[in-house]
Amino acid sequence: MSHNEPLERMADAYKIWKIWGVDIELHWTFIALLLVTFFISIQSGLFLFVIIVLLFACVLIHELAHSYVSLRNGIRVSRIVLLPLGGVSMIDTTEIDPRVEFNISIAGPLMSFLLGSIFGLLAIFTPPGALTELLQLLFLLNMLLGGFNLLPAFPMDGGRVFRSYMERKHDEYRATQLTISASNVVLVLLIVGTLVYVIAINPSLSFYSKEFTFLWTLLIAFFVYSGAQSEKEMMEVKKQSRGVRLRSLASNKFAFVDANSDVQKLYDTVRKTREHILITRLDGSYAYVNLLRKEKLRPETLARDIAIKIPSVDIRENIVDALESMESNESGIAAVTQRGKLVGVVTLSHIRAFLSLHVLKQRRGK
Repeated sequence: MSHNEPLERMADAYKIWKIWGVDIELHWTFIALLLVTFFISIQSGLFLFVIIVLLFACVLIHELAHSYVSLRNGIRVSRIVLLPLGGVSMIDTTEIDPRVEFNISIAGPLMSFLLGSIFGLLAIFTPPGALTELLQLLFLLNMLLGGFNLLPAFPMDGGRVFRSYMERKHDEYRATQLTISASNVVLVLLIVGTLVYVIAINPSLSFYSKEFTFLWTLLIAFFVYSGAQSEKEMMEVKKQSRGVRLRSLASNKFAFVDANSDVQKLYDTVRKTREHILITRLDGSYAYVNLLRKEKLRPETLARDIAIKIPSVDIRENIVDALESMESNESGIAAVTQRGKLVGVVTLSHIRAFLSLHVLKQRRGK
């Protein structure tokens, strides 16, 4: 994989707005959902389409609540992506304090409850009609959104709320284990509860309604299971690689260039140094000069025009913390610093490969 691939925005999400410096993006599956809903609504009125749009406006506000609390605590938020199953905030959670994580995680559900309460109050004072039905539905959906997200299971907000609370009495590894156990309980209750509902509580449902309900539950169950497994794997890697510092992986295979260097000078640097990773300084941050971009470069293009800011990680930093920082910043490369000075670079693929081999070696040594 070339270095420019992990540094570019994913082609499956499209930026539509920017709030507080946070990019708001729509995933292509969400756009597809909107289009399908719109064409369905054309035949029977636009009520369903309006509901979907307003619901995801509420989801966006839910995610913005997470972002606001994060930014207030000095934690970087790169973007918010809206998906058919909800929204995802890309928050840098590297070495985050448990109390701060608690506040960030609970902000979203609390905002959903607040929105639901506002819609509920408006419905009380609105004359009967389509608008009242819309407000009542938004009240119900926001309350369900807030309640569902508070379930003590990964990757929902409630899982992080539960873990951060457990960290008051246990270390991060044990708190994560307890939250994964809670996630498994939620998973079982979700599936069993759905079966009881479609078989015993509401047996009059049509076959297709039962099938749809159960398939939707399985989709959510898979979402919960995948989130819990991801957290479990990360915690195991953290445990196995405890004490491994970034200095063991930092590479000096790069060339530093001036931000005002033109394309010809950049290519000359590559030929002379035989280094294909070019780093420059951009607005006080280190940046990767992306010569491998798809667009054809013009002779007058400068390094700053094609530079992409990358995270900086201290050479003494734990290797897993560096990995999390790079992933949360969606960067395939990071500048390695010592006392604020650039001493090397490290790539995401190199860290992952090293961790895989290190964990395998540790397990074989037991």
